Amino acid sequence: MRFIPLLFFLIPLTFTPAFGDSPDLTFKPADDGYYDFDTGLLKGQLKLDGKYQGLYPLIDVKTGTELVHPPGVFSFYRVLTTNRRYGKSVRDWPTQTKLLSDGAVEVRWPPADEHPLEIIAIYRWTAPDTLDLETTVKPQHDMPDFELFMSSYLGKGFLASVYLRPEGQEQPEFVPVDRTPDSRGGYVMFPRDQKSLDMIRDGRWTFPPSPVDWDARRWLAAPLVIRRDAKLGLSAAMMCPPDDCFAVASPWNPATLEAGGYRSLYLSLFGQDLEAGQTAKARCRLIISRNLPDDEAIGRYKQYVAGQVR
Repeated sequence: MRFIPLLFFLIPLTFTPAFGDSPDLTFKPADDGYYDFDTGLLKGQLKLDGKYQGLYPLIDVKTGTELVHPPGVFSFYRVLTTNRRYGKSVRDWPTQTKLLSDGAVEVRWPPADEHPLEIIAIYRWTAPDTLDLETTVKPQHDMPDFELFMSSYLGKGFLASVYLRPEGQEQPEFVPVDRTPDSRGGYVMFPRDQKSLDMIRDGRWTFPPSPVDWDARRWLAAPLVIRRDAKLGLSAAMMCPPDDCFAVASPWNPATLEAGGYRSLYLSLFGQDLEAGQTAKARCRLIISRNLPDDEAIGRYKQYVAGQVR
């Protein structure tokens, strides 16, 4: 995430990794720190070589269209605690990776002086349209109100909506991340509750590079957010169990699809005090699907949460 005006253009293209097998739900080793995939619906690469890491390219097989902007989706960005930031960007920290027996990829970020914690993440395709991420952290010293801030960058046609608590309505609803007359800045955060908002405003976002003064609006109903590209007919839904993510963030939707700027989503994971040597886990899911209306997205979220076991 860079907080400067930026124009970028994502042009539909055909990406052809050198896959030797039929489409399935497994990653295939490529170069050192790179893993190819082809689920039949989506194909591309998981880049974990210590430089601008994330899942990209990510190609819609039906149209051959690139759906993301580097560093792609599920890219860890910042490690934060109360009024503190550790290093610049997790996506550039050294990694150790291995392919698991079921075709998932495990990546480990070892602790270092700049970031005294271990991060272990497992990327696993669980359906042709569904990628799960399980993240475990273990700090070497106490980390109050620990946050692992994760970024994802979609193509320019994808507009954001967030699942929010009602304001006078009887039910939670998806609300477009559109500017209002009193909105400010380029980015907005939707926290889970007042404690989460207090964490966001405790000073952790004042440190360079790219400090952020977040606009903060309504409360999350659940950690569930969608970006939709109407032209492609595709939706990218990101979700976490309620206790694993304390805020969702996004740039404001642009006035026009041709406007510059990122079409990104950010998940604030954990949001809890961690003692030295304590382990904690957070889980996330990405679904990229055609014809995913709001009610189906909510239904798939409920199924996902019901299937999670601590």
